Amino acid sequence: MVRAVVACALVVLFFLPVGAANAAVQPHVQLAPFAQQTATAPAGPTIETPPTEQDAANSRQRLVIGVIAVVLLGIVILGHRARAKRKAK
Repeated sequence: MVRAVVACALVVLFFLPVGAANAAVQPHVQLAPFAQQTATAPAGPTIETPPTEQDAANSRQRLVIGVIAVVLLGIVILGHRARAKRKAK
């Protein structure tokens, strides 16, 4: 059972984006009083670049690896259940 939990945790960590751990930690921002703030125009929207062929291939590869990991985890769990049933008899 412990192996199944560890395998599930690894699958979840595998699918997290790389910057997810760093995104939660934000430095403390010291805001200046209103009178000291400068009057600058806000920055415009950032436009992300469209995904490239390399990104699509990488996403497909990660999906295939994830599916394989889940299938292997299922095989392991079924094997442990079958062994436990044989041992009980």
